[in-house]
Order: sequence, then structure tokens, then C-alpha cells
Amino acid sequence: MAITSMDELNEILVNSKTLEALFGVKDRTIRYLADNGIAKRDSHGKYLLMDSAKSYITTLKIGNAAIHTDDSEEELNLTTERAIHEHTKRQITEIKLQLIKGQVHKSEDVETVMTDMFIKFREKMSAMPAKLARKLEGKDKSEIQKILRKEINSALNGLADYNPADFYSDEHIEISNETIRALGVEVNEREGS
Repeated sequence: MAITSMDELNEILVNSKTLEALFGVKDRTIRYLADNGIAKRDSHGKYLLMDSAKSYITTLKIGNAAIHTDDSEEELNLTTERAIHEHTKRQITEIKLQLIKGQVHKSEDVETVMTDMFIKFREKMSAMPAKLARKLEGKDKSEIQKILRKEINSALNGLADYNPADFYSDEHIEISNETIRALGVEVNEREGS
């Protein structure tokens, strides 16, 4: 059948299988598009090919109308998805910058340093009875308390006297805020350099 005018083209009716093949979607999506006025139906349930195609293309171009995916009931909004993707990329970049500046730490680096600190603390505490046994022999109660307090405080200070640089990852670089600004990255002054 040869089409001789735009009016004839505008009157072509197709079934849902034809729209599925044309749009590359499944039956459920075609029904969703029809329910939302994107795929145009006539009074007999057939689809107006030209109107449906134009409306579908406009919907995809604008990206604002939600279209159900074939495999789930979630709505896909291309503009929103792109915005979420860009936001996630920005967050990753910010975290990497904080990592480089030593403002955040990788969990495995923290685990390694903290494990080392607690092992040293445990060793000091475990060695304390043998170390103090002779020192405490024959001492009165107040002297024993004084010696024990001194040794316990020394062990506890070992926990408090950590070096923040121990937590830096391999990616850490000392970098000034001026250098970061020169790269075109916004710097929060409260973070320091």
C-alpha cells in the first residue's frame, strides 16, 4: 500500500506489537504509554502510528515524562538519572580530594592503625604485672596506687598520642588551598589545607 499524503500517514492504525517493535519496548510499557496519553489509541483500541511515534519521541527528548522499564515497576527519567549520576561523580571527586588532603581516611587504613595501637596497649597492660611486681613489693597502699596510676596513665597516653599522619592513605598529598583553587575546585576554608 503506497501512502500518497500526510493525511493517509496520520490515519495508519497499528496494534501494540507493532509499537513494541518500533519503540523497542514490551507490551506493559506500551500500555503504560497509552494510559499516560503518550501512545495514542483510537476508539477500537488500535494505536495511531504517527501520533504515538511523535509523542513518544517528544517524551524521550524532553526526558521529563516517566516511562516504565520492561523489567521493573520503577520509573525511568533520563534527566533525573543524569543528574543523579553527575551528583554521584561530584561526591566521588570530593571524597577523593578529601582523601588526598588527609581529611578522610580509608577504613582499611583506620583498621590497620587502630589494630596496631590496641595491640601495643594490650602488650603494655599484659606486661604490667611482671614489670610492677617487684616495684610494688613491700609498698604501702597509697604508694601502690600511685605507681599503678602512673603506669596505667602511661599506657593510656599511648592511645591518646597517636599521629594523624598514620591514618593517611597512599593517595595523601600535602596540597594547599591555593593550589586546589588554581585547579578550579571550590575550597571550603573551614576544612583547612
